[in-house]
Order: sequence, then structure tokens, then C-alpha cells
Amino acid sequence: MTRPLGLGLLLLLVLGACARNPEPVMVASAVLENQQVRAVMDAALRAAAAGRPADSLYLVGATVVADGVSGSAPVRFAGVRPGGTATASSATIEVTPYLAWGVMEYRWLAATGGQPAYGRATFVLERVGGSWRIKHVHTSSLRSGR
Repeated sequence: MTRPLGLGLLLLLVLGACARNPEPVMVASAVLENQQVRAVMDAALRAAAAGRPADSLYLVGATVVADGVSGSAPVRFAGVRPGGTATASSATIEVTPYLAWGVMEYRWLAATGGQPAYGRATFVLERVGGSWRIKHVHTSSLRSGR
């Protein structure tokens, strides 16, 4: 009984040694991927605050929801109007080989001053041709001082 078991085990080891592993898929490091995704998120926020078009950051047909209102222009970020500055205060990002998602909190300040507006944005991005594009963004206004 031990002899057939030993032969079976030997056969399994020999076949396992002959098997070829698939070629590994080369992906950029997680840190680099997070930086690329964060850069797209930041660029979209800055463009909205400056009133600049940012269509190159979005996929064709991307969905945009700001404070519960669906649309693509002119308001892409809740509380953000053209003619001010916006800064992200925090971001959390998760990346897979083809999709990424992130949550970012931001603050917008009008060029004329006044009270800042605070918001939170949830992004879904898709990798297209080696770069990240926004597939969906949902933003909500937050109360001052939260």
C-alpha cells in the first residue's frame, strides 16, 4: 500500500516540476498607481474650481452626480463654482488592475473670499490605454466645520 502511494506522490512531484507557470503580468507599483489615480481626482477638482473644461479626464458617457442632481456641466463638484480655489484635504484610494475608486474630501473658497464650501467626492475610475479616466463621480456638500 505504501509503494503505490509513494509512486503517486513521486509522479505528482515530477508533473508539477514540468508544469509551466503563466507569465507574470507586469503592473506598476501600488504607490505609483495610487499617485496616478489621485492626480486625476485632484486635476478634476482644480479644473472645476477654475472653470476649466476637464473632459479629457472623463470617459465618454461618464456619470456625474452633484448633491443628488445628475448631469455633466456646469457643476461637477457639489459646492464648487468657477472662480475660486479648491483643495483636497484627504483621500482614500483602492486600485485594481482595471478599476480604481476613491473618496476625497475637499474645500472650495471663492476668489472674492467669504465662507468656504466643503464637500466629499466618490470616484470610480477605469484604466484606458494605460491611463486612468473618471467613469463616475458623486459629490455631496458637507456642512461647514463638519
